[in-house]
Amino acid sequence: MAVTNQVFEILRQVDEARLARQEHCKLLLKELAPILQKAKKSNRERQQAPRFNSFKYLRDDEIGLSRVIADLLDPHAEHGQRTSFLEAMLEVVPDPPGWLTGLHPATAHSIHVKRERWIPEGGGRMDITVEISSATGHTCIAFENKPYAHDLDRQIEMYLEYLHKQYGTHFLLIYLPPVHRWPAENSFPKAERKKWREQFRIMPYIGEDTSLETWFATCQEKCDAKRVRSFLEDAQLFCQQQFGKTPMSMNPDVLFVHDHLNSNPSQLRAALAIHDAWIPVRDIVCKRFLEHLREAVNDRLRDVMADVAPDCSVWCHYEGEKQYQTWLRISRDVWAEYDDLSSSRDRRTMIGLGTQSQGPNGWIWGVRMPKPASKMGEKERRRREDLSIALERHGLRLPKTNDWWLQYEWPTRYQNWDMIAPELAKECEAGGGAITEFYVNGLLDIARCAIPAINEVEIVNRANISE
Repeated sequence: MAVTNQVFEILRQVDEARLARQEHCKLLLKELAPILQKAKKSNRERQQAPRFNSFKYLRDDEIGLSRVIADLLDPHAEHGQRTSFLEAMLEVVPDPPGWLTGLHPATAHSIHVKRERWIPEGGGRMDITVEISSATGHTCIAFENKPYAHDLDRQIEMYLEYLHKQYGTHFLLIYLPPVHRWPAENSFPKAERKKWREQFRIMPYIGEDTSLETWFATCQEKCDAKRVRSFLEDAQLFCQQQFGKTPMSMNPDVLFVHDHLNSNPSQLRAALAIHDAWIPVRDIVCKRFLEHLREAVNDRLRDVMADVAPDCSVWCHYEGEKQYQTWLRISRDVWAEYDDLSSSRDRRTMIGLGTQSQGPNGWIWGVRMPKPASKMGEKERRRREDLSIALERHGLRLPKTNDWWLQYEWPTRYQNWDMIAPELAKECEAGGGAITEFYVNGLLDIARCAIPAINEVEIVNRANISE
């Protein structure tokens, strides 16, 4: 009997400790809410606007970021700093080759910056090229911008070969991934790296010494215009927030929570419990919002495209931290099926919204094929080409080739659902809002162009989809 009583006493104490921890969590959340509200009304918020960043209002997909980089490198652009930013780039390039260290843009005869330079061999487009003509001849610094997208087959290898034909050894291809990494094996085989070691460099968006983040900081030091310098500060902050860890001092909410916990160490255990609960709670919110978005798209389709809406299917899937496994898709039942695919729902071409990174972040939208181009037969590839032509004819701009996506863009806002989960929860409760409208309008804009184009190819030729 004594042993039984001891067991019950231990269980009672464990239960009391658990209830106490839960109360601490509730208390911490209750205390922090007014503190954060006070922070938003503080003088620092009004005078310094630490939450404001101009990049939130810009196009921050690959094309938009390439435009920012190219304009800053261009001495003739409206920033008015002549060759200062190009010189700053030469300063931060990792391990620059000999010909580059002796290059002085300020004394160059001409400097020509071009975006989306067409490559005849293979049909690709190089994101940015800076061609410099000087007394020593023609040189080129090229950039392949990869903040989000995947490497394509032979892409880097093809660009290197093209640049070599044009400039001999006096060129440098700079690869711009989010963090330091080599291109994929299919794009730039390891066996080829030694051959091009003098003509290829990696410069990630974030890093300690040689990164775009560092370049933006160096440009600030060289910039004489206050307005441009402010933009460069936002660019540097964007790199940190989008691709790395944001310093605590840049986030006033985090700073206030830090000060509160530092003054109340007894609540650290509650803070840890709240931290551990964030991912599962975020997933519940984001999954609910994705389903809310599916319903909103479905309803709006019936309002704006009543002629095709009856046989349109809109469905979604959420898989938390799994990469590429969270998406929303639209297709028509009358579109041709790819019969050799296992999933009956994924056998048709679709207008899609999907994530390209872990968690509900890094969104991409456009026209997605039911199977990758690399696994298509000859007839299927011809159909894909016909679809490309039809999509362009109906007003959709096609980017560089992607294995799965025939047409795609990176949404210009609300890329990171981690950061806006509270707003997503509010819109689910309210039945809509600014974020809902942004995604619904964007998907319908694509659908208005894509559905007629897909109709032309997929309905007429649906019997020929399989070989």
